Amino acid sequence: MSKSPVIIALDWDAFYCSVSSSIPHVYCGCHTNTNTNRAAQVEEHFNPELKKIAFAVKQKGIICTCNYVARARGVKKLQMLVDAVKQFPDLVIVNGEDLSRYRDASKELWYFTRDMVWGGKVERLGFDELFLDVTEMIDYNIALLDSSHASGESRCQVDSAPFFFRMSKEDESVGFSCPLSSVAGNVATGCLPEDFGGDNLRLVLGSHVCHYIRSQILDIKGYTSSGGVSINKTLAKMAGATHKPNQQTVLFPEFAQDFLDSFDIGRIPWIGHRSKSIILDAIYKGSADVNDTTKEERDSTVFTVRHLANKHLFVHSLGQSSGEKLWDLLHGIDPSGVQPTSDIPTQISIEDTFKSLTSLIEVHNVLSRLSHSLLERVQVDLMDLNGDWLGHPRTMRLTTRTRSSGYGTRISRSDSLPSIVFSSSHSRDYIVDYLVDKCWMPLFSKLIGDVKTFDIVLLNVAVVNIEKAPAKSSDITAFFGKKKHNHNDQLQDVHIEKPEHKKAKVVGEYVRPGFSDGLTEEEEEDVISDDDSSDEVCVVCGQRMMSFALEAHMRFHDFGE
Repeated sequence: MSKSPVIIALDWDAFYCSVSSSIPHVYCGCHTNTNTNRAAQVEEHFNPELKKIAFAVKQKGIICTCNYVARARGVKKLQMLVDAVKQFPDLVIVNGEDLSRYRDASKELWYFTRDMVWGGKVERLGFDELFLDVTEMIDYNIALLDSSHASGESRCQVDSAPFFFRMSKEDESVGFSCPLSSVAGNVATGCLPEDFGGDNLRLVLGSHVCHYIRSQILDIKGYTSSGGVSINKTLAKMAGATHKPNQQTVLFPEFAQDFLDSFDIGRIPWIGHRSKSIILDAIYKGSADVNDTTKEERDSTVFTVRHLANKHLFVHSLGQSSGEKLWDLLHGIDPSGVQPTSDIPTQISIEDTFKSLTSLIEVHNVLSRLSHSLLERVQVDLMDLNGDWLGHPRTMRLTTRTRSSGYGTRISRSDSLPSIVFSSSHSRDYIVDYLVDKCWMPLFSKLIGDVKTFDIVLLNVAVVNIEKAPAKSSDITAFFGKKKHNHNDQLQDVHIEKPEHKKAKVVGEYVRPGFSDGLTEEEEEDVISDDDSSDEVCVVCGQRMMSFALEAHMRFHDFGE
């Protein structure tokens, strides 16, 4: 009989607020206040007095999140910024448009956590979530426990005494003591299994591992987190969301269905607004009282959907692959597994959306700003602390969307990346000017063609085809070898970019490569991912962002641009 995995989901508490302190453009009410720009968890480690300050993070005129002090005072996510400032004049507002601070803190916590998990089996989801597969660690320690039984000790003696869980195979002193007869943290549904053997014992140990890792993160890095423990990613993630902040929850498989049935299907990870709408339309279309049931009144709990629908309806409505996967999710089945995140991103991109860009000078200025951010990210993400390159991108890519092309259409052009990007003898400003004038603007001209007027609503600059660099690669010339990566005035031929990955369906929800929503090929979008900085895509404008910011962004569209 196969054993179930033990998966831990970690979610940094109020992470968007907790690392925003160093971002400029902080103001209190309508007045600039640079003395309050350290009001965040990351700074509270150095100045505990800052814990008393209430502040919120804005994006595009919306409060996308706020710290717990602000929430206790009544500040709400998704408030319009003008309303929040009017209601709370002393509320500190932080501009959340620049994601660099969040990205750096996220990566630091990911590295720290990964070092504690055998085999580095840690997957990042956006900035503020991690999935940990601790199955190997659990199996090893259960083997130690079984050997204690074999030595003649009774099961009662072993289970009643504290068990030392080893976090290292090599060093027996690294680990922690924990009881085998109780769970660390909360229990989903409040029910404990009658038997703590088998998979249940594995989850009991998993709860103690989760508590240990969270404690290490707090004690050493100063961040609080919420955790979930179960047999797959979906159940662990949902369990972890039930008790926050700074808590953890275990979900035993025998109670998983009862746990899921109480949720709206839109709360299930990977089921977004559009998928939910398609499913409910299919269910209630054949209902006798469909004319008397508004969309707002339709019962969309997992329990109701499971009993009114079946797998065939899901497959017929969403397509074979998506239908089967979403139907399984409603039953707590998620075989996706933890996919360890690589040190080297597959691509690095920066983008922004606009009401309207109609002149070349506007495009030039935006490309200059985006290029500054892109070069900074390339250096941060691809260089180690010694200044050696971890990887080198081969290609640069420009992507845009015009208002007339519709929300679902992006067009891209790419070219070889000039080696001046890696030059240490030129200033950042010089390199940016070169990229914009000699690379991005010529690519933009090829994108829009011969049109004399245009209306741009999105620009994305990216470096792709990132290859792992040789050891001690501080010399970019040696890496490129004889390949053509010059930085003179002559650009190489521009080509239409071919998709580097399978298309992923974008419906304002989580996106996974190859995970289609069952819509027609004509409706699909060629997704440009921002590797580690976001995990959701706006269905209206296509901008990528972190999951918690999507609601605020959508409300921005609702209020009009």
